Amino acid sequence: MSISNLMGTSRVALTAYQSAIETTARNISNVGNTDYVRRRTDVGALISPSSGLGFREQDHIDRLESGFIQRQLWNKNQHLGQHETDELIYSQIESLFNEPGSSGLSSMMSEFWNSWNDLANDPESNTARAIVKDKGILLSNTFSRLDSDLNNMQKEIGYDVEGTVKEVNLLLNQIQNINEKVSTNYSYDLADSRDAAISKLSELINIDVTERSDHIVSISTGGDISVPLVNTNFTNDLKVTIQAHTAYYSTIVSFSEGGSIGSITGGKLGSLLEVHNNSIPNYLNEIDALAIAIGTEVNDVHQSGYNLDNDTGINFFDPKVSGASDFSVSTAILEDPHLIASSSRPDESGNGSIATRIADLQNVNLLRDEKFSDHYNSIISEVGSKVQESSFLRDSQRIVIDSLKNRRDSISGVSIDEEMSNLVKYQQAYQAASRMISVADELIQSVMALI
Repeated sequence: MSISNLMGTSRVALTAYQSAIETTARNISNVGNTDYVRRRTDVGALISPSSGLGFREQDHIDRLESGFIQRQLWNKNQHLGQHETDELIYSQIESLFNEPGSSGLSSMMSEFWNSWNDLANDPESNTARAIVKDKGILLSNTFSRLDSDLNNMQKEIGYDVEGTVKEVNLLLNQIQNINEKVSTNYSYDLADSRDAAISKLSELINIDVTERSDHIVSISTGGDISVPLVNTNFTNDLKVTIQAHTAYYSTIVSFSEGGSIGSITGGKLGSLLEVHNNSIPNYLNEIDALAIAIGTEVNDVHQSGYNLDNDTGINFFDPKVSGASDFSVSTAILEDPHLIASSSRPDESGNGSIATRIADLQNVNLLRDEKFSDHYNSIISEVGSKVQESSFLRDSQRIVIDSLKNRRDSISGVSIDEEMSNLVKYQQAYQAASRMISVADELIQSVMALI
């Protein structure tokens, strides 16, 4: 090898190992950055006689990633985001019902029916009548509280939907901006930033991600009913409209460039929409049905009975009740509990058969072929099942995601021990290349001295 070739080869090696040292140092500085993907300099490509110098980053530095594992993580993230949100919301709904609890609706219904039993045992007692009135008021207040709490929760979830949609739109625009930059000047830093944004997006909404050969990423949502969300110069922003109905609210999420709301089925947003638009309205409807049925059935029996003054045809509950929100004891009973009927016939003050019949309503299948308590318990059971199911699914998804992250980190994560070992190796190689240049320079000086 000629002296000039030795000098040139050493200079190329020096540049290659300097690049390797810089890459390794950068890896070490990002050891705690979960969004960073480890780099590795391809020294062989740099010192190859045909490689030349001044190539793009991706021509001589590898970004150590697994696209397959990353796409799996994005897919699992949307399920985890959905199940975590489900568990949180359904746990809050469960706490609103406060079952079993002394202030829960189940307890209030039992106390109400028991008060009629007590009146049946002492039909001439005004004290027993006052207790029946008080238990009716407690029952109506509990219905009203449940209705108010569920409506307030639905309203709060609507605000969460708005906030989540804003976050989704910010991420979509961030990804689109990175796509524009990538189209003209692709870099690994841009790829890291975009992957981090996609990871956050996958927790909020169900997405499908496709990366083209030119590194441009296309994102859609909806699976079979696919709705494009972002491309090079395109974003399909989401919009929120909250509509107030008689008994509840509904939230409509639409797309600025067209798409079906039915496409949003996963992530935090999918969970919020499902609970807001379906679950809570269903619970409200079921509680309304229970309140109306109790009011109707109690009034039908009570109207046929007689009080101590032989008055009849009196409603115990307000007959105009439309649901849990306005379920209440009638004004007449509130003003004078003496009007409460207990006898099935006039002039029989010791007759408590009407009170008995009202107490026995709790044991009759009067609401969709169910007892009042069974109908209510089915609501509670459904909420409890949702909590348990979402908790189980969340834990299952977390295990899968942790496993995928471990596999990804084994490829893309920075190991400080490995990087320090590489740093020592590259430094020694750099010193050797530097020494070769020094030797070549000494040889040149020696030759020049002989001329």
